[in-house]
Amino acid sequence: MIQSLARPFIRLQALLILCSVFATSTTTAQIERTRRDEWQKVDEIFAAMGVSPGDYVADVGAGGGFLSVRLSEAVGEEGRVYAEDITERLVRELTEQMESLGITNVEPVLGGTDDPNLPADELDAVVIVNAYHEMGEHESMLAGIWRSLQSGGRLVIVDNPPRDSTASRSSQMRAHDIHIGVVEQDLIAAGFEILERRPDFIDTGSGRGSHRQWMLVAVKPSGGHT
Repeated sequence: MIQSLARPFIRLQALLILCSVFATSTTTAQIERTRRDEWQKVDEIFAAMGVSPGDYVADVGAGGGFLSVRLSEAVGEEGRVYAEDITERLVRELTEQMESLGITNVEPVLGGTDDPNLPADELDAVVIVNAYHEMGEHESMLAGIWRSLQSGGRLVIVDNPPRDSTASRSSQMRAHDIHIGVVEQDLIAAGFEILERRPDFIDTGSGRGSHRQWMLVAVKPSGGHT
């Protein structure tokens, strides 16, 4: 009798523990998003993209959708955001997240390592934040982004400067960073025109929790090569 009464109590305790863990995890995620809002300079990134209501844009390497959600509001109901990632799980989670938030103008896209699978000649701007250093097939990826942009469309890349600027490209990629000069040459080789170069776009100082990132702003000129 005592055991039969104890089982529901144990199940209730387990449920409460799970709810507590979920609530803690959710709160932690919310805190991290708030902190990132403070240092990521989202408004400046969007200004560099030239985002306005009605625009069609892409967030390449969207991950958890931090920028995609904010772009959704920036482009409004008449605009569209393609939230691209190469990981099926993340694309699935992005789809579920947008549905749960009631966001209808964000379309998660499963890209490849050599092609972002974006619609051709449709986009006003593309942004890549903290993901370009992961692109081993950068030439093919840039070609795909070029195809997706209209003439005059912008590409904004924000990434981490290398700890060792003399290290090889592969070494920098393994360390999850890349030199701004390397990416600048990639963009020029792909046909883009550099509009702005900000090596110290984000610098929150040194120490734990600090952030340093550069920003490049490029444009697809009319009549450029493909």
